Amino acid sequence: MKRRDFLAGSVALASAPLILPARANNDRIVMACWGGGTARMWRDVFGKPFTAASNIPVTVAEVADPAAAIAAAQGRPQHNVIIAASFQGASLARRGLIEEFDPAELPNLKHIPEQYWIRNSAGKILGMPVYFIYYGVAYSTARCKASDFESWKSLADRRWKGQLSITRPVFLAPYDLTICSKVMGGTEVNIQPGIPLLRDIARNAATAYTSMAQLQQQLAQGEVQAAPFYSSQVQLLRRSGETNVDITIPGEGGLVLSYVLAVPKGAPNRDAAVRFLNDSIAPPKQIEAARNAYLPLSTNVTLPEDVSKDYGMTIEQVRGRNWAPDWYAIAGELEERMRLVQKIADEAR
Repeated sequence: MKRRDFLAGSVALASAPLILPARANNDRIVMACWGGGTARMWRDVFGKPFTAASNIPVTVAEVADPAAAIAAAQGRPQHNVIIAASFQGASLARRGLIEEFDPAELPNLKHIPEQYWIRNSAGKILGMPVYFIYYGVAYSTARCKASDFESWKSLADRRWKGQLSITRPVFLAPYDLTICSKVMGGTEVNIQPGIPLLRDIARNAATAYTSMAQLQQQLAQGEVQAAPFYSSQVQLLRRSGETNVDITIPGEGGLVLSYVLAVPKGAPNRDAAVRFLNDSIAPPKQIEAARNAYLPLSTNVTLPEDVSKDYGMTIEQVRGRNWAPDWYAIAGELEERMRLVQKIADEAR
């Protein structure tokens, strides 16, 4: 992702330089984060301003999968903050690997509508929902148009046989199966109505992409014509000058794919970590995250015109056209659903 400076400049003070008070303890943030542009964003947009305001140092450690790193630690985490997809955070919570909070510990939750909170069955909060992307239908503009995908059911039309791509079971289960179920009258709990639709879409797929870069290339070069995909990846592709790919939200809506900032169970410096979570949805940080294609869930953020115009709609419209399922319920049956969608994909070949 392209980095944009969070601070446009600095103001020189005529008086003596500002000296932060010495820390009375060894508070620090060690955050597990995906590498590359996401890690750079967390260092520059979130970490540096937090340290400047609190004098608490922030280290952003790049790992292949933050949730997997916490699972592998088996209760002895090396990180005290992680960023994870909400279904991953819910899965860790079900295994007792992340902290649970009362809403009072995260007062800035008041800026996030409750439909986006990630809760367990006891109503405890599993972390700070920090931002989201949406899951729609990406397509090649050379041979397709948005009106070709007015419904998710359009992907099952045999006109697309051999011209689609689908994702791996680890994401096919929580994302594609969930939206197919909603489209066909089911829910995130009752997935049975969505199975036939997902099976028909899989039968039209020529490939199962193994990386986001692979699908971006396939769409840009016309090797496949469409695929369920992430708004962030399409936005970044278009901002780089690639106009042969676009994304649309079908009439039934897309999925809100939210990300949660969580605290591993038993991690040190819990109070500092909670402070970092509360600080993460400050409007200036959320605006800069949006410049990196991550959209704010909080309602106290107004996006600048140069950011909102990329989406062709307001942030309120983006939120309104996408559905936020119960990720905790989805995580409870994730392994079974992964086996189911793996079978569907195998049979479609």
